[in-house]
Amino acid sequence: MKVRHSLPRQSRGFTLIELLVVIAIIAILIALLVPAVQKVREAAARTQSINNLKQIVLAFQGFHDANKRMPFNGTLAAVANNNTTGSWMFQILPYIDQTPMFTTSPINTTSGIAAYMCPGRGRPSVSTTGAWSDYFINPFINSPTAGTANAADTKRTMVGITDGTSNTIFAGHGYIQTTNYSVSTAQPTYSDVITTGGSLGTTRNNTTVVSSRDGQAASLNNWGGPFAQGALMGMGDGTVRMFPYTYTGGVIANTGISTMPSVGISLGGFLTPSGGEVVTLPDT
Repeated sequence: MKVRHSLPRQSRGFTLIELLVVIAIIAILIALLVPAVQKVREAAARTQSINNLKQIVLAFQGFHDANKRMPFNGTLAAVANNNTTGSWMFQILPYIDQTPMFTTSPINTTSGIAAYMCPGRGRPSVSTTGAWSDYFINPFINSPTAGTANAADTKRTMVGITDGTSNTIFAGHGYIQTTNYSVSTAQPTYSDVITTGGSLGTTRNNTTVVSSRDGQAASLNNWGGPFAQGALMGMGDGTVRMFPYTYTGGVIANTGISTMPSVGISLGGFLTPSGGEVVTLPDT
């Protein structure tokens, strides 16, 4: 009887073609996955930014209830525990759970404020001279004919917003160059610190009312934002709306609000508190 000895089968490795096919499949999966991950991240950043603006607008309302007037962009450098100094962002600090920063003297210039920063930009929350913001006040609330950044306090109340708080922007995204995301030095022309009263860098008052995505416009004084869908705006009633970049135009002449356009797709109509314009809110 013959005894057969079975030899172990040698395992066969991948051929070059099979290896290339596997690599191609992995590359395709990665190509499909990366945009999906990016969309999820942007959606999360947008949600956080909406929450920030809700908190800011509610702080406006809390300030109004306590002081019987709206916050304004200020005219003087911030003084601890004085809500008529500094920018609007300094004035509302007690109403966004930042009372220590509001009352401490000398004022803290080394800490940023998370609620003032949009995660869609990822900018540092504090400059070399103090905290700053990705959101900007609508100066027409206090200066309805010109939107002057350093206009004196008119002590406007909610009752004086005759266009309705749901039709009036209180604060929102302002345009910032993408190349300036990493800048850590405050620049009054586009992003100033919260302790500076009356600065152009804490408001957006472009009289052509242009809304542009970051990196796609020439003027730093535009309204705009980092998201592809549009710029987020906090309305006076506490809601936050995404204004598409098609909500442009609407020239506001410095001669008075009577020159405001009566068109439905103009951002300008949402800036004046008592212009009487016909406006159409964007879908949310």
